[in-house]
Amino acid sequence: MHPRPLSLLLLAALGTLSGCGSGAADRSGSSLDTIPPHAGTVNDGIGGDADTQTSTTTIRANWTGFSDDSGPIAEYRWAIGTTSGGTQLQGFTSVGAATQATNSTLALSVGTTVFCSVRAYDAAGNESTVATSDGITVVATGGGGGGGGSQPGTASSVTQFGVTWTFSQPRTVGQFCNGDWWVLGPVSITQITPQTQNVGGRVINGSMINPGSAEIAVGRHGYDSTLFGGFSNDGTGQPRYRPELNVATGVSASTPLVLNGGQSLLSAISWTSASAPASGSVSQLRTVAILTVLTTQPAAGAFRPPYAGTDKSIRHLESELDYTALASLAPVAGMPTAADLATQFERPWIDHMSGWTSRYMHPIENMPDYGRDFTALYGSGCLVLMSNASNAQKRDLLVRMVQIGLDFWGNVQNGAAWESVGGQCSGRKFPILLAGAVLNDAQMLAIGTTHPSGYFGPGNPNNRAQFGEDASTFYVEQTSPGVYNWGFGGYDGSWVGTPEWGNGHSHAPQNDNVSWTADSYRRCCTANCWIGQTLTARIMGLRTTWNHQAYFDYMDRYMAFEPAGWTRSWFDWHAAMWDQYRNQF
Repeated sequence: MHPRPLSLLLLAALGTLSGCGSGAADRSGSSLDTIPPHAGTVNDGIGGDADTQTSTTTIRANWTGFSDDSGPIAEYRWAIGTTSGGTQLQGFTSVGAATQATNSTLALSVGTTVFCSVRAYDAAGNESTVATSDGITVVATGGGGGGGGSQPGTASSVTQFGVTWTFSQPRTVGQFCNGDWWVLGPVSITQITPQTQNVGGRVINGSMINPGSAEIAVGRHGYDSTLFGGFSNDGTGQPRYRPELNVATGVSASTPLVLNGGQSLLSAISWTSASAPASGSVSQLRTVAILTVLTTQPAAGAFRPPYAGTDKSIRHLESELDYTALASLAPVAGMPTAADLATQFERPWIDHMSGWTSRYMHPIENMPDYGRDFTALYGSGCLVLMSNASNAQKRDLLVRMVQIGLDFWGNVQNGAAWESVGGQCSGRKFPILLAGAVLNDAQMLAIGTTHPSGYFGPGNPNNRAQFGEDASTFYVEQTSPGVYNWGFGGYDGSWVGTPEWGNGHSHAPQNDNVSWTADSYRRCCTANCWIGQTLTARIMGLRTTWNHQAYFDYMDRYMAFEPAGWTRSWFDWHAAMWDQYRNQF
């Protein structure tokens, strides 16, 4: 049993003295309170939850959500350990009513994962259950989201985003420049934590290897048997969840998962709360982390190979990043800092599936699920990269956004495509172009030419819908004498040459409509989230490289016509940047 906090004992003693001889009663009611406080959430670091750090002497934590039915929390005590809930580095120590704490007297080794635990006490001395963070890993200076990737070492396990991979024996490990782990193969994995299991008929916390074209085409996966909700069939009458793709099943010391070089292991933690996530996400995945198994040690500062497919070649290093491709513009009011945004790109964006139902695959803690929302978020990152922040300030944001571009490139190389469907299928093309531009990668820069979109008439073999923005924007043209846009949309000769939008134009031109307000998706969920990437493409000189001029001309038309408000710009400050700088580019 833990002693009652000293501060509370003193308060109780003072209360007794003040009532001595007067017959005064204890009106606090604390002696009748036997209900402990409710535990909250503990985050590593100060602010949002961090997963890596370079300091070997200092551990910080902060916490929220602790509550008590009798009043405010009277005292917190925190501990630090090398196991979840452990106290190996610091026993439970009082910080009063503060909701953050720091210990700068530690001696930590690179590769160590540290966990912070917190207990809360109420005025009666009742203690809450222990809440523990998901862990923070010490990486070498210049790595793990702070500059270039950690120095290789040996480890029996590695942890990221709450997922732990345990090896049968110590293996050579390290981190890519974005902080994701690699291990030299072959490697025998004896445990993946949290473990995959069947809970009431639902298989949770699955893992899969190298999602390829067969999986990407219809969304087959091994993560969670409830993933995709009402869209859990793959279109052929078969379930998208395939038990054989869940390689975490049965993993143990006696039946390890043996992986050779050239494999990406994607391990999920399912969302199991009875409450829907605060973000409104429809995904059944809380998070996904990636362990890449390589045959040879990568160069320092390597980017992680894409998680899709079997090609795990190291194509690019952080040292190749061309910061001169970025602008240095004065920010507008409301623009977040690079540091603020970088945290939202720390985890991998999992999107290895074609079509709009890919939103169900987007892990809740990794990325927004809806196309409008993650396109607008990526656009925010783009515009901040165009600001006058220093290269050092932009570093984490740029590295993480480039990694997303590399992953999306891998998805496309393995057959992924996102036809225009409402607000669902935007935001995949420009991350590839951004990565191609700052890495001077000719293949990625050619994506507009090698993967075009367009509608050329009924039954035309060149009809193609690759990226949502291109698949929905077009010029109105006369397609036969007196017929405009193949008879779709109600256009006449006065509209010829007008850049226009249609919900699924490249595959469903019957949805085209001359009316600005006929289809709500025109105003709610498409152009209003395209501003950041569009302006950035102009600033970086990538308009021709994009290779779909109707998109840029339609954006000019939209921004000139649509009244101010959220339908013009999902984030107000995006519109301010457009209004400030569009005429210069």
